[in-house]
Amino acid sequence: MYLSLDWAKDWIKLPKDLETKQLALDFTMAIVEVEEVIERGANLKDIVVGKINEIAKHPDADRLEVCQVDIGDSVEQIVCGGINLSKGMLVAVAKVGSRVKWHGEGDLVMMAKTKIRGVESSGMIAAAEEIGLENLFPQKSDKEILDLSELKLKAGEELAEALELNDTIIDIDNKSINHRPDLWGQYGLAREIAAIYRTKLKDYVVSNISLKDEVKLKVSVRDKEKCFRYLGLVIKNIKIQATLLITGIAD
Repeated sequence: MYLSLDWAKDWIKLPKDLETKQLALDFTMAIVEVEEVIERGANLKDIVVGKINEIAKHPDADRLEVCQVDIGDSVEQIVCGGINLSKGMLVAVAKVGSRVKWHGEGDLVMMAKTKIRGVESSGMIAAAEEIGLENLFPQKSDKEILDLSELKLKAGEELAEALELNDTIIDIDNKSINHRPDLWGQYGLAREIAAIYRTKLKDYVVSNISLKDEVKLKVSVRDKEKCFRYLGLVIKNIKIQATLLITGIAD
């Protein structure tokens, strides 16, 4: 069972100085066992949204480009070999000091200023697999860099915050809540945290669903003793897309 602290904050206000490790310990001692604390955006530190202002051919490498990339507080020169680079494109920039996996393989490598074929490069324009986002942004080729242009993002934004990946997830042992159906949802878990820290719990607001006769839905219950109630609902205009429930690169 996963508890999202960001979600829980819809109903409770946590103490300002509370560390997640202490919360996990308090939760274990008072309620149920916590197996793991997952900081979803931990491995996206110093990785930001960038906008490619200019692209020029590398003077000494046919397959490399020299890009001028706006990262909010500065414009950095980055040498890149991505096959899908374009002017005005929004990209993920691993700044100097951040850590990535080259082509999604091996250990994490720290970014540093370097020269590539004689041209200075500060950081890296990353592919999805290099920053642990390949499940969210599937690549057609291992030579593609991550294209964020369809999203409403600004140059300089921290990528974890821009993609709402800066949540803390509390992984709770499922076996210990089998006898506690009140802990089978986010609100029930938030209520327990409110009790531990003696903080106010906001009411759970249920949205009203307006019923219309645009779609005829008929439900027939054949055995009313075994199924005394059955509800059906038609939901239209659903957009299927990738979710952001990922944890980033594993060390």
